[in-house]
Amino acid sequence: MIFPIGEWLVLSIGLLAWAEWPVFHIHKSLRVLPLAWIFGWIIEHSFTFSHIWDWDFPRIVVLLAVTWIAWKRAKGRRFPGILMTGICLLAQDLFVLNEPGIFSYDRWLFAVVFLAVALFSTHDLWSMTLALSGGILVNLGLTIFLFDGVVRYYSLPNSFLWHFSGVGCIMIAAFRQIREYYQTKKSLSAGMIAVQDSMADDGGIYRKDD
Repeated sequence: MIFPIGEWLVLSIGLLAWAEWPVFHIHKSLRVLPLAWIFGWIIEHSFTFSHIWDWDFPRIVVLLAVTWIAWKRAKGRRFPGILMTGICLLAQDLFVLNEPGIFSYDRWLFAVVFLAVALFSTHDLWSMTLALSGGILVNLGLTIFLFDGVVRYYSLPNSFLWHFSGVGCIMIAAFRQIREYYQTKKSLSAGMIAVQDSMADDGGIYRKDD
């Protein structure tokens, strides 16, 4: 696949942020994501780096941009979610590095656990996004620090985790926006019915007085 699903998501989010679609609101600050990807692509094709670490700079720059945007808009404490997701990814790396061969779908299991930790350790969507992107960035630093000289080839960030976390984050965000949309619509309908009932009651009182 020349243009993987994670990159399609980055492009789509950037375009929707520019379009300002009223049904599903995409924050204007996310317009920079396609530009961040292009900037990382320029860096990747302008310099030569070590063959041990497969640096995917477009994705890293996008992660940095998302982390910065989410950091400014997240509510509550920011560090616990980042640390918990970072530790989760470190446990995954240690597990995969030892290659125990216990089961075949370990990357799916750890990806689901990673997403669940980010979801349940935060209170809002921006905090969850910060935990996902920040946890991946923290894991990059820990991987280089702990595994330098141990591995012969390692992709930074992990491609499967990049795609899975992007899709998972978008699905959770879409679900929350759909739920908020219908809750707001239901509240407005209930409010209009209450107003109509109140007007009908007032009208009946006036008729009795007349």
